[in-house]
Amino acid sequence: MRMRSVWVSAFVALVSSMAFLSVAFTLAHAQPGKKVNTSVGARTAACKKDCSSGNLHGTYRAYGANDPQLKSPESRKLYNECVRLCLDPLPTTYVQRSIIESGGSWFGQTKADCLGCHASGKPKRNWPGINTLPDALKRENVTN
Repeated sequence: MRMRSVWVSAFVALVSSMAFLSVAFTLAHAQPGKKVNTSVGARTAACKKDCSSGNLHGTYRAYGANDPQLKSPESRKLYNECVRLCLDPLPTTYVQRSIIESGGSWFGQTKADCLGCHASGKPKRNWPGINTLPDALKRENVTN
């Protein structure tokens, strides 16, 4: 019985030492956290870039494919709306929110990346909205 208690004590000491060394190694080699500039100016610049054609939010917007240079008033309105929504906190009902809140990523964007644009805090709306293609933005292949 005494021999068993010696082995149990040795095992506990070994596991405790390994856990301590693992934590010490992790802390010693950890990368510093990415500091996100959350000023309104920095967030606005990030949202404007993200809402531009070819970037994450600009890709699936109507103006992304139909008017990437934002020449029409409708495209500029949609772009400005994208930037406004980008600056707001994420809505309550949003598939991506649960993914990034749990530590995952959405098209390579993490929670830190998303909060680089979106404000933190209580959502202003419960759903993200619907992106439509207004008739005014539809372009026919017309040759002049």
